[in-house]
Amino acid sequence: MDISTELAQTIVMDMKEIINQDINYINTNGVIIASTDINRVGAFHGGGKKVKDTKDNLIIRYDGEYTGARKGINLPLYFDNNIIGVIGITGEKSEVGKYGKIIKRMTELLIKDAYTTNLKNKEKENQRMIIDELLFNESEKYDKGFLSRIRVFNVRDNVPRVVVISEISGGSYHVIEAKDKILNLFENKVMNHSENLMMHNKNNIIMIIQKVSKESLEPILSEIVHIVQSEYGLGIKFGIGTVEHELKKVRESYEKARVALNWALSSEDRYINFYNHMDIELIIENVTKSAEFEFCNKILRNLNDKDISEYSEIIRLFEKYNGSIKQISDSLFIHKNTLQYRINRLYQKTGYDMRKYQDFVVLKMAFLLIQR
Repeated sequence: MDISTELAQTIVMDMKEIINQDINYINTNGVIIASTDINRVGAFHGGGKKVKDTKDNLIIRYDGEYTGARKGINLPLYFDNNIIGVIGITGEKSEVGKYGKIIKRMTELLIKDAYTTNLKNKEKENQRMIIDELLFNESEKYDKGFLSRIRVFNVRDNVPRVVVISEISGGSYHVIEAKDKILNLFENKVMNHSENLMMHNKNNIIMIIQKVSKESLEPILSEIVHIVQSEYGLGIKFGIGTVEHELKKVRESYEKARVALNWALSSEDRYINFYNHMDIELIIENVTKSAEFEFCNKILRNLNDKDISEYSEIIRLFEKYNGSIKQISDSLFIHKNTLQYRINRLYQKTGYDMRKYQDFVVLKMAFLLIQR
């Protein structure tokens, strides 16, 4: 495995800060590809080449003992039991010898960490490419090479999958600051199957996961909501689409997950919304703009913006507490008589009494439409 000159240069500079000695990184051809002495970069190092060939540490006692070499110590670097380079420390043996093993080990750890990070980044990019192909391919029909391109990444067809979309809310700076931690949280809690896919785009995280029951998935997402709120001070909501058994139909799950998320975002206390558990909202989704205007104008024409805001909350709480005047008034921090007065006032302005089941349904639809 070859490492980049950028990584090698970063390593030698970091190591010099620890031991304050000049350090060289020599590749398997014996060429110095990084050095704290910039004038040595590109030069052949005979001592480094010998270390690579013999696989032994080498102490150079005087400058020029080997072509292009100065006195110091040179040690082989290993990755997966293969020599990938040589680290050389310039100086007197008595000074640099005690650092050799430490610098060698730290360098190998840094290379391994960089390799792991690179793999993760490639995996994330692959997942983004697959999700782009599955969800955002503009062609109406998938071309013949679609499944072939997907199979390259070991993603099978005819496996039940569902799309989950989340949106993080809060100050943009705080979202950016916490992004990596939140992604790691998703990795640990949800991405526990090799074929699960995830990508993030600004404040959205999109996942395509193998079928999980609502009873199993909801507690996991609830835990994520709690952690994001309590530890990072941010809000997060989820929309879950329908289960689809073919890759080419996963986009349908995405579109439904987006609908479910939008309704969650418009709700004050709904953080996780399953498309399959939506009811009246599904009807509203298909109402034309002209029908929406006509319906809302008929029901709510006598209400101003302040009324709309006030009664939207009362309608929400009326449904949440199943019409309990006490619980609604307690939640609003008002007297029961005040709440009754406001309900009566709504009846006078609209002709609909939310305490009657049929009237409540009409009012709920009107308030949902006007806010969507």
